[in-house]
Amino acid sequence: MWNSECGIPNSAFRTPNLIMPITYANILIVNNDAESLEGLVEDLRQLGLYDVLVTNSLAGAEKLALEQLFDAVLLDMSLRDQCTDPEAFFSRWKAQVPTPVIVTGRTDDIDLLTECVAIGAADYLLLPTNTTLLKARIRSHLQRKRLQEQALASLQAFNEVEKLADDLRLVILPLGISLSVEKNFFRLIERFVEKAMDLCNADAGSLFLRTDDEKLHYAVFRITSLDLAYGGTSGIEVPFADLPLFDAQGAPVLENVVTFAVHEGQPVNIANVYDEMEFDFSGTKEFDARNGYRSVSCLTVPLRTGSVLGVLQLRNAQDPETGKIEPFGAYQQLVAESLASQAAVALQNRRLRERENSLLRYKRELEIGRDIQAGFLPKTLPQPPEWEIASRFYPAREVAGDFYDVYHVPDGRIVVAVADVCDKGVVAALFMALLRSLLRAFVQQSYYRSVQSRVHDAVVGAAQMGAAQMDESALLDAISLTNAYIGSNHAETNIFATLFFAILDPVSGTLIYANCGHIPPVLCRAGGKEERLMPTGPAVGLMPDARFDVQQVVVEPDDLLFMYTDGVTEARDPQGEMFGEARLRALRKQHAGASAEKLLAAIESAVREFIAGGEPTDDLTMLAVRRD
Repeated sequence: MWNSECGIPNSAFRTPNLIMPITYANILIVNNDAESLEGLVEDLRQLGLYDVLVTNSLAGAEKLALEQLFDAVLLDMSLRDQCTDPEAFFSRWKAQVPTPVIVTGRTDDIDLLTECVAIGAADYLLLPTNTTLLKARIRSHLQRKRLQEQALASLQAFNEVEKLADDLRLVILPLGISLSVEKNFFRLIERFVEKAMDLCNADAGSLFLRTDDEKLHYAVFRITSLDLAYGGTSGIEVPFADLPLFDAQGAPVLENVVTFAVHEGQPVNIANVYDEMEFDFSGTKEFDARNGYRSVSCLTVPLRTGSVLGVLQLRNAQDPETGKIEPFGAYQQLVAESLASQAAVALQNRRLRERENSLLRYKRELEIGRDIQAGFLPKTLPQPPEWEIASRFYPAREVAGDFYDVYHVPDGRIVVAVADVCDKGVVAALFMALLRSLLRAFVQQSYYRSVQSRVHDAVVGAAQMGAAQMDESALLDAISLTNAYIGSNHAETNIFATLFFAILDPVSGTLIYANCGHIPPVLCRAGGKEERLMPTGPAVGLMPDARFDVQQVVVEPDDLLFMYTDGVTEARDPQGEMFGEARLRALRKQHAGASAEKLLAAIESAVREFIAGGEPTDDLTMLAVRRD
């Protein structure tokens, strides 16, 4: 009826996989009495118990109980000859197997049965018995065993929660605080990995940090058993390449467990990487082969704040007592996730501090740049007799691409310039500084040569260039040379500037000008008529060999020349509507005959009211020249 050699029952004694009416159960029968065994097996089959195994030896019973879990054992006293020391047997059984033993026997075995209960058996049952009593006895012990298991599981869960609470209070939270104030970044990430390995009893730990180019960079790598320490404060770079988070087509990389954790934002707990089919562990296996290591359990946890900043990976959880490699448990995963949250906050705070410091440095640099740029603008405006010159300048950012300039040149002439660089911010400001410096340098060079030429002509009696010709020549040279320099040396920047550049003779009112793609200035005549000074050439910097022409106009008494950039007309209200040319033209007509200062003040006030306290979208520059 059974295989007495190994204690494994024949198929005749294995009932089909039936669902027990009360509960799922595996029953082991240890019996050497064929008659009572047959009746007992038949009764159990009628009860519909899930599975029944039979053995005829105590040694076989112990072996089976150690190999698989049973819900109850029916041990018949027919085997008493195999047990010389019942008390030692039951003591050994209870120490090794948490399965209740119900001893069975006949009426004349009652004294022995009660003795077995006294030394360790859970209950006794007299044979033969009826099915109802057998069902009640087994039901009672199964329910008691389930309750004990539930109580034990609850106690274990409570102990784990209590331990986690203690770890949070005594270890994890203090660690988070210390990480937040740690100034040495490499020590910070190193401590995090080492503490995670320690609390989770892991032999190996790695930290990956997300880079700006969407890769995972190995920041720390530790394996205790191999005495390997890369990254952190070791001074040794981790000898593994960064892991891309996206492939060449921009699709997320999901076959690697650490990149998967970043994209999904969830931990991944793997019992054995060599049995894992979902993720690619070929790199891990190659490392194991090269270093004589065996990676088994693997816990991968993302470091999340709002986004995923990195990944913690622990490998080979060890039993604290035996050192045996085991899967990472629920408690260890909770600890790792808690540590990862603390580390993510510390890393995020550090990143924010670095950005804040960077912004402060940038702000300070912009303030310095603003001061430098202010030095390029005229500190005071020339005010020739019977003339008034006024200006307004408001950058949209700390520094601007607009500029204006007004300064004296020989013979009482005055240079007037307004320009707008096709960009904003620092780059435009640098380009503006270059443009302004080149124009001034070339104009002054032309007049310096003119003075030297006059001295030479006076000595030798040669003909001298007229003042108007000199002004025209200086104007064209300055623009052409500036354009050639920028176009030849900075064409790759694709930056250019519109420019209105003129030389005014205050005595005659003659204005020689070149309009290089700029918004046409408006010459407001005394009678109310307006004239536009249209472009005479392209913007500066577009083409190195561009040609520019000059034009001439006379500013009569009570005339006003109004120059501006598109920051005036393109100013927007909260609904996005632009200030526009029509409003600007209406303001000029409304203040016809007013001083240059009053006109600019009126326009400034109207624009500010129009944008309703909002930030300007572009630099705003205005320059007005009025002849009394």
